[in-house]
Amino acid sequence: MSKATFPPTFLLLKQEGYLISSSLTNGLTALRSAHVHNKGAFYTSLFNLSVGFERLFKAIVIIDHMLCNQLSVPTKKQLQARGHNIIDLYDECLKIGISRNSIIPARPQLDSIDNELLQLLSDFASATRYHNLDALSAFGTNHDPLAKINEVLISILATDVSQNKKDKIHKDTSAVANQIDDITVTLMHGLDQRPLTTSDALTLPELHQQAVQFAVLRLVKLLSPIRDLLGTVSHESYGLGPVPAIPQMQEFLEWLWNDRQYVLRKKKWP
Repeated sequence: MSKATFPPTFLLLKQEGYLISSSLTNGLTALRSAHVHNKGAFYTSLFNLSVGFERLFKAIVIIDHMLCNQLSVPTKKQLQARGHNIIDLYDECLKIGISRNSIIPARPQLDSIDNELLQLLSDFASATRYHNLDALSAFGTNHDPLAKINEVLISILATDVSQNKKDKIHKDTSAVANQIDDITVTLMHGLDQRPLTTSDALTLPELHQQAVQFAVLRLVKLLSPIRDLLGTVSHESYGLGPVPAIPQMQEFLEWLWNDRQYVLRKKKWP
């Protein structure tokens, strides 16, 4: 029985699928463990999630181009023209979804926090990943991504985390802070670079742990319809030739379950 010879597009997109899946799972796992005393995990999550989102969107754009152009791929120049703007790529995927009856929510349909998360990733992919070095060289004009994450977490705490949970955290950590404050010197800084009190240093990690699980939930909800669109364009390529030119790319995201309780409990992805 002879083995099918898959075209280069199939093999290269398959490899891209592994890259997309790895970037997204590593990013979600890092975000789930991030807090004010583990700032590196925020950077790890931003690096991986921005790469994962961008390449996921570009995979959809490439496959759609192939479907519309007899399986020919876009040129490097055509892809480079899109840059790293995740917002624009999201909007392009929206148009593709409409044309293929696989709808993803338009950005005005998303709430302000989901839009902030997309903008955060887009800014990081385009510019703010260099913020620290740019600021050191006196050319820093971009916003600090950690300060922006801090704003998003504050919004999530106000919107998604119950008041009872926040009150309990404040009560428990304040009791400890009151016992040790007069014998403790706290030399720490928050995500916005402001000095922390002893009470802040005890309270913020607990609050951040509550907020990041909802940030992960929001990202999973954003990704789920994108995964479905990826499945739609991948499936439409079958039947165009004796050997498929495009793998079933959605299978690389089979770990993506949009179930609230499951996501909120999960700490490691996939």
